[in-house]
Amino acid sequence: MTNKKLLILLIIIFISCLVFLCLRLFRFYTDTQSDKIYKQGIEFYNKADYQNAYYNFKQISIFSSYSAPALYRQAMCAWELKDNKTAVNKYSKFANTFKNTNFAPEAIWKLALLELDKKNKRKANQYFNKLIEKYSESDFAKAASYQLGYFFHLHNDLEKAKKYLVEYLEYAPAGRYSLEAINILKNYSESELTDSDKIFIAESLYQNSKYTESTAALKDVPTEKSWFILAKNYNKLNNNAAFCETVLRGTGYNLDKQAYEEKEILDTMLLYIRKSGLSTKEAAYNLIRSTKNNNLYPLSLFIFSKYVDYNSSIKNYEKIFTAYPDSIVAPDALWFVFWHYYKNKDFKNALKISKLHTKVHFDYNIQPKIIFWTAKIHIKTNNKKAAKSLLQNIIYNYPASYYAFRANAILKKNKAPWRADKKTKVHNTSKPENIPLNQDSKEYSLINKFASLDDYVAIQNFKLNDDYLNSWLAARNGNKTYSVLLAKNSLLKNPKEPFTNTKYKLAYPIYYENSINKYALQYKLSPYLILALVKEESAFNSRAQSSVGAMGLMQLMPSTARLMDPNLKNSEALFDVEYNISLGTKYFAHLMEIFNGNEALCVLAYNSGPNAVKNWLNSTKSTDFDEFVENVPYSETANYIKKVYSSYWSYMNIYEKK
Repeated sequence: MTNKKLLILLIIIFISCLVFLCLRLFRFYTDTQSDKIYKQGIEFYNKADYQNAYYNFKQISIFSSYSAPALYRQAMCAWELKDNKTAVNKYSKFANTFKNTNFAPEAIWKLALLELDKKNKRKANQYFNKLIEKYSESDFAKAASYQLGYFFHLHNDLEKAKKYLVEYLEYAPAGRYSLEAINILKNYSESELTDSDKIFIAESLYQNSKYTESTAALKDVPTEKSWFILAKNYNKLNNNAAFCETVLRGTGYNLDKQAYEEKEILDTMLLYIRKSGLSTKEAAYNLIRSTKNNNLYPLSLFIFSKYVDYNSSIKNYEKIFTAYPDSIVAPDALWFVFWHYYKNKDFKNALKISKLHTKVHFDYNIQPKIIFWTAKIHIKTNNKKAAKSLLQNIIYNYPASYYAFRANAILKKNKAPWRADKKTKVHNTSKPENIPLNQDSKEYSLINKFASLDDYVAIQNFKLNDDYLNSWLAARNGNKTYSVLLAKNSLLKNPKEPFTNTKYKLAYPIYYENSINKYALQYKLSPYLILALVKEESAFNSRAQSSVGAMGLMQLMPSTARLMDPNLKNSEALFDVEYNISLGTKYFAHLMEIFNGNEALCVLAYNSGPNAVKNWLNSTKSTDFDEFVENVPYSETANYIKKVYSSYWSYMNIYEKK
């Protein structure tokens, strides 16, 4: 290359860099201005001053990176101003810009409603059909089913009307238009509605608390198809006789796994035991006879096994996980047999049972438990290599579980594994900076723009079906409990997620840190353990109230609260955050005095009461605290200590692990 050509190339590169730098500076300047203008527009919008809001959003340059959010907000303003022409223009531009993404459905839905407002039903139906055909999984597509059903009803196309209305009820039985859809379907004769149609109608009526009407809708539907909804109705109507009769008749048929979940059926069968008026064993035997020849048999056999002699129950449990490994009760049955052999020091048979745990229906609570106790067998039999491998397996595959907490303590040879860290204060770094979505997606880019402008309302409008995103939004909108629930359920679907994933901060957030630190310090307790207690007691809902009357963040019974503060007059005071935490920590400190500073026993006592824990300690023969926990006779309390320490372990790993 000649010197002249090299010089020209360098000049071109220099000019290109200069242009790029100028563009970046221009974008930075326009974005700085746009940020202020946009947020001012939000202020006007929130005051219902849509005209000035529109003017602000309109000022944002098309060269700004905030141009797409501004376009959407212009559409929102035009919609509120009933300026249909402008709204159609803006929503159309937005839908076209983000076609084939999850943002388009909301704009298309608004376009359809705008056409309906103009009495242009043909155009509106084109939009509704587009939602159903192209965005079938969106909430807006389901709502479009109702609109199309209503349209065809008006035009006497009964077959199409029924098809779309039933589709809507199937997806949204308690939806906004559900009762309107049912009112239209009432015009159909019995012969025009299939059994499936009637079941969807009945389920919708049930979810709208219309139990008598729901029951009537099923009068001509065969029992094998209708019994479960009928039983739910009779339960709500407090008609115990009809409920019990329906359950016994209904469980005589095979479970339609496409229609109902095994867990729902199991809960209904357990409810029958309580409501039958018979002895528990007799009621359970009725279920055994009813289900003997169908796929509900493992559920009834599992229930029945609770009420027979111990040896018979073990045989029954072995039959369940051997013959019905896919049943939801198979993991528990496997555990009971494994634990039977372990307690009797029959480690050879326990290890045989352990090998089957991967062959049964997966249960997050059971699999790590069996792996942990298999490791304990290897420790007892001096097979340290196998034990270490299994303990590491738990930490890797179930990092947030109670058994990962215990596995880590064994591997680290922690001599005081239950002693929580009292020195480390909790710090409110719980809000993840990044939005929990695939950052390479077009959705992430736009949502990030909305989020940087604190415009969470706009994000919610799109109704994106992503638990993590919705958890993130709920946290920012102050719905702490819902946020935790969504994030925790999502993590359970992928329990291998490492603690470094910021999504954990949604499942294990830090709230009320000032009060927790203050009173934990005052009573010489671990702030993170108190935080874990608060999370498991109330999921940070300061207005939580249990069925037995426990109140507030730390779920204090009024009698317990008065023990800590004799001056308490009105139990409503327990809904006060500061006051509730002060009494809850004081009560935990009181338990620490009773149990000589043994925090694990205090956690048990916080749930079951100190007297129950003392009785269990007096009756136990084991010196292994892990065995003591597994043998706690109250399943709720045994699960409670595991949940609290799994939360404590998770919090320490998320926020304090260096």
